[in-house]
Amino acid sequence: MNTSEPFDVLLDLEKRTLEAAARLPSMDRVEEEWVGVGFRVGDSKLIASMSDIKEILDLPEYTKVPGVKSWIVGVANVRGSLLPIMDLKGYLLGEDVKQRQKGRVIVIDYKGFNTGLVVEEVYGMRHFRESDVSKEDFAVAEKISPYIERKLKQGDEQWPVFSFAKMTQDERFSHAAL
Repeated sequence: MNTSEPFDVLLDLEKRTLEAAARLPSMDRVEEEWVGVGFRVGDSKLIASMSDIKEILDLPEYTKVPGVKSWIVGVANVRGSLLPIMDLKGYLLGEDVKQRQKGRVIVIDYKGFNTGLVVEEVYGMRHFRESDVSKEDFAVAEKISPYIERKLKQGDEQWPVFSFAKMTQDERFSHAAL
């Protein structure tokens, strides 16, 4: 081979690459990855799709709003925009988060507006594959189960997938006034 010609060098490189690739093991199937954010509401460990969450905040200073349901915490000014804040445990289970100041706020999009949901704890991101889908029956509070889309399992950890979309479509969610 004449190595003085750049095109010949490229042809030789392609030939050697294809020969080496033929000896590599092939992958029969590539599993899609699903990413979620784990959080806790009451005794239930849940996970929601990362694509449904805009951001996670510490509980900002907020102003209470009169004449609304008990699970409406108030409104906060976050970077110049008003953020309604709701207690997710209060909404779902009828019990307020006991140590609300230690909770975290998951910000979601509700009808084009940012809305904050106070949860007791955030566990961070988790990565799952199709093979992690479980048919097992997980223990989830009865009032939370209508919003569970599916269940995932990794090792000993069980993760019911919570749907913020299902929750916000519930008529009860949009009727916050007393």
